[in-house]
Amino acid sequence: MDNTDLRAKILELAIAAGDGSVSADELAGADYSLRDVGYSSLSYMRLIDSIENEVGVYLDPEAPIEHYESIDSVTALVVASGIGADA
Repeated sequence: MDNTDLRAKILELAIAAGDGSVSADELAGADYSLRDVGYSSLSYMRLIDSIENEVGVYLDPEAPIEHYESIDSVTALVVASGIGADA
């Protein structure tokens, strides 16, 4: 999975984890900032769990919040955790 596909997957998972509270259009309008669209703490936990299940990488829920602020920062965290172009 290349980084573009990974980012698209994380976007899909973020929307699903939002449980109807956020849409792709809303995220695009907020420059893909989860914080700026009012993503809830429960949604963050669902997203972390979904990434672990779907992508196969453990993410520390206690990591600094800036790692979870946007689709791009979450993607970078996943890549840093071992998922990259060769995964």
